[in-house]
Amino acid sequence: MSDVLRVRAAAGVLRAAMKNGLETPDDLAQVLEDCCLLQSPKAEAARAAAGPPPAISSEQHTIGLDVEGDSPAADLALRLRGSQYDVTHTDVRNATEVQVTVRPQSPDCLRWWLAKFAADPATGVYVGDAYTVQGRHKTVTVYLVVTGDAVTAWSGAVRRAS
Repeated sequence: MSDVLRVRAAAGVLRAAMKNGLETPDDLAQVLEDCCLLQSPKAEAARAAAGPPPAISSEQHTIGLDVEGDSPAADLALRLRGSQYDVTHTDVRNATEVQVTVRPQSPDCLRWWLAKFAADPATGVYVGDAYTVQGRHKTVTVYLVVTGDAVTAWSGAVRRAS
């Protein structure tokens, strides 16, 4: 999608959201995010080149037996699974904690995930080929597990910076 079409799409989404009563910056940003309009064009191009995302079985998305389906953590996991191709696994531990496993297409996408959950890259740990860091999204504690080639590209930069 070209930058012009991206801006037009975002403007249309924002107009519709405001018409439906959403007015706060957080609500409007969430609408853009849910429509994948805040991710970088490079990430979108990489996703298009990779083809359609693989089918995800229900075993890859778990929710604790004692967790309500409308809890903040379950709602966040559902929205991420429905709108973000990078998400490969979600595990809702309780009403306010979720583990999200992603496979970003590039280091830029990884930076987007870290920013999304306000996660400090210096606090993350490497376990095998995965990078795990804790962050937050509103009232939910998010344990972000990053896998794939972006981890390898990112790990050298994080280690050099810390």
